[in-house]
Formats: sequence, structure tokens, C-alpha cells
Amino acid sequence: MSRVLLIDPIPSPLVERLRPLFPAGAGFEAVPTYGEEDLARYAADAEILLVLHRKVDARLLSFAPGARLVQRIGAGYDNLDPSALRAAGVVAAYTPGANAVAVAEHTMLLMLALLKRFAAAESAVRQGGWPTMELFQAGLGDLSNATVGLVGFGNIGRAVAERLVPFGSCLLYTARHPVDAATEQQFGARYTSLDDLLVSSTMVSLHLPLTEATRGLIGEAELAKMQSGAFLVNTSRGEVLDEAALRRAIVSGKLGGAALDVLCNERPGGNPFADLPQVIVTPHMAGGSRAAVERALEMATANVARFLRGESLLDLVPMPSAS
Repeated sequence: MSRVLLIDPIPSPLVERLRPLFPAGAGFEAVPTYGEEDLARYAADAEILLVLHRKVDARLLSFAPGARLVQRIGAGYDNLDPSALRAAGVVAAYTPGANAVAVAEHTMLLMLALLKRFAAAESAVRQGGWPTMELFQAGLGDLSNATVGLVGFGNIGRAVAERLVPFGSCLLYTARHPVDAATEQQFGARYTSLDDLLVSSTMVSLHLPLTEATRGLIGEAELAKMQSGAFLVNTSRGEVLDEAALRRAIVSGKLGGAALDVLCNERPGGNPFADLPQVIVTPHMAGGSRAAVERALEMATANVARFLRGESLLDLVPMPSAS
């Protein structure tokens, strides 16, 4: 009997809610904790591993010798080690685009919060103030007058572009390759280099997967190219951005502010910007809307069903070539 194991612990009511989504006889279970003892006990005869956040590397795979598929429930796969998977003969898949709308809406929220100085305004009024004139003097921005630069133009980048169209922003984007002319015309977007985008944009938004090529992509030199007073939004992965360099750019007044849904250290107490009111941080929640979670689960469970029927899988994780 094929066994499907969720290797991230979740509340037991959610386990029972997920169980009917899998084919009869799949034997769905979830580990109760992140402890290796529980992993060893539950994964010993598992053939399909479902994963949310846990790192899947050679050590983890050693506890699941019968694993044949790792199905990530999420739009990225930076927590999967492709080399370890390939060495173990395990295929992997993910759910790209499942959270594109949710992340795009959160990105719009963060952009507007920066431009309208929402965090400062709300905090001041909550504490008994009414700083209307102070906020006017500090300056309130509009997306209609903004030049927005999207770094990355995949599912999420395009969803952000779609939502920017009604605001009338000037839209730039950079990616590994330009999209077709019809898509550019649909969004009123212009392809450019990363350097030109940084120099030209008043709002830069990051929408990149975390790879060796994108790790640390936005560092001291890149931030220095941005316009004085510009804003930076990151809803992709914390590691694509040099947080120490961003802090220096904020403290020096080079940048007007930043809004981040992701950090390098995503644990309690891990926010290195907690003392800077110019930086808004949310706890990696952008892609977690109910609809996005449901869509990711639908995509993942459908792929598991395909695997159990012996059919071709969708959305495979790229594997390194044999050396």
C-alpha cells in the first residue's frame, strides 16, 4: 500500500481535514513533531513525502528509504536539495502559481502602506495623536505617479503588474528573458536591465525564486543605484536581499523605506529592522490566503493521484544533470 506522509507537523484537525483529499488506500499520515525520532517512525515505509517548510536533504531522505516522490505544497522549492533527491532516485514537484494572487495582493498592500505612511499614521492615532499636518509635511505618495520596477516577471510578478494597471503606474520589469510583445502591451510594461530598473524606479519590488544566482542579488551596490527616497518591497525570499546593506541604506536616508514579508531569519526575534519605523515587516504571510492554500492543496493532491495512477507528473522540480 502506498503511504503519503506530510513531514511538517500540523494540528490534528487539519490532518483529518486533509485525509479525504487523497485517494482511498493512500494511507495519509502526518508527523506529530519535527523530531527525527518521529520522522524515523513515520517515514520508514512512506513512498510519497508532502512538505511545507521542512528542509529535504540527504539526511532527511535517509529516514525514508522507500520514498519515490517529494511533493512540495508551495510555489518555491528552495527547501529541497535537488542533488540529494537525484542521488536518492526521488522525483520532486511543487505548486507554482498557486499563491500568485495572494502574494500580489499583499505586495499591493505593502506598496500602498509605504507610499501612504500607513504604519506611522495608524500608530500615532492609536497612541492618541492626530498627525495630519506632520504626515502631509513628510510627504504622501501615489501609485499613479510611481515608476514601479518588478524584479522577476513570473506568475507573481505578472499578477502584481495586472493589479498595477488600474493605478496608472509606469511599469518596468527585468527577468531572465523578456516576455512577448503582447504580454508587455497587456500590462504596459517595459523590459529593462536590473541596473536600469534600479536607477529608474521609485518603487522596486522583488519577485524571484531563491537560487544560487539570486542569493544576495540585491546588495550594497544595487541599493546604491536606487533613487534617493525610493522604496523597496520584498515578498519573495529573504536571502535574495542583503539585510545589513538595506539597513544601512535606510539609516543613512538613502532609501525612504522598505516593506518585507520575508527575512533571512524567520523566527521569533529574528527581525533586524524592529527599531526602524521606516521598515514594515510581516511574517511571511503573503501567500497564505484561504484560496491560495486551497489551490496549493488541490494541485499537490492531484499530482499525488497522478503518481499513484502511474501518470506523468506536473510541475517537476528541475534536477541537476548527471556529472
